[in-house]
Amino acid sequence: MEPEEFPHYQSPPVAEVICGMQFDPLSGFGSSHFGLFLHAVEDEYPNTEDRAPIDDLRETEEGTTAKGQFALLDIPPLRRVFYLDLSGNFLLQLQPSKFLTNWRRQTEHDAYPRFSATFGRFTDGWARFRKFADEAGLKPLSANQYELTYINHIEEDEKAFPSGLEHVLPFFAWSAAHSEPFLPDPSAAAIRLTFDLPDGKGRLHLSIGHGIRPRDKKRIAVADFTARGPAKSDWSDMESWFSLAHEWIVRGFTDLTSTNAHKKWRRLQ
Repeated sequence: MEPEEFPHYQSPPVAEVICGMQFDPLSGFGSSHFGLFLHAVEDEYPNTEDRAPIDDLRETEEGTTAKGQFALLDIPPLRRVFYLDLSGNFLLQLQPSKFLTNWRRQTEHDAYPRFSATFGRFTDGWARFRKFADEAGLKPLSANQYELTYINHIEEDEKAFPSGLEHVLPFFAWSAAHSEPFLPDPSAAAIRLTFDLPDGKGRLHLSIGHGIRPRDKKRIAVADFTARGPAKSDWSDMESWFSLAHEWIVRGFTDLTSTNAHKKWRRLQ
């Protein structure tokens, strides 16, 4: 999953990695199943947090579409539950149509464990959930989409963001953007780019914003690389899809960021 020829960094700015599987909603899934699943994973993920559910997203030829799974029901949507390990670095997310695994940086001392660690947690957790769903008598799981997200926190350097983004993301090129010297530096910026993955495997979405990081109050740019694409119903193409998505995110991140930023993050190859 991590070929040696991939670019990698000694101090990458990655703050979170999320592997996800979306499947057809489990109609028999109820609130009690969240607690029952805890018993299946509490050896590694003993703590829980309740969160609002998120809509299903589908990559189509027309673009990305959102579909709420509960719009026609006369009961409110079931929540999404986090199952967290003791460190808080790894967690599982579960709702009736999604299963995800996250690695997230909690402190500045948390070292990014490489993609293989998060993907390994994902495949293990997915196997546990499949076993749980079967034993709980839920209808057979039918996958419809994969998702891989890398969220990067890029700290401000010599020039304030957002105009200073050009030192990290050369395509922004703010200093070369003026035909007349009238406008001042922008006070806010939001950038979105979308790239088609090869062979109809989905799309890679890049979104960039900036703000203050809560844990240390530093000004950062947030660069979110998310790949989404169709899954075979029996998820037999799971490893090949995530391998492709991982390559596109890693190589795409390196392609779009500056060589000076690579030096700062201590690029190893």
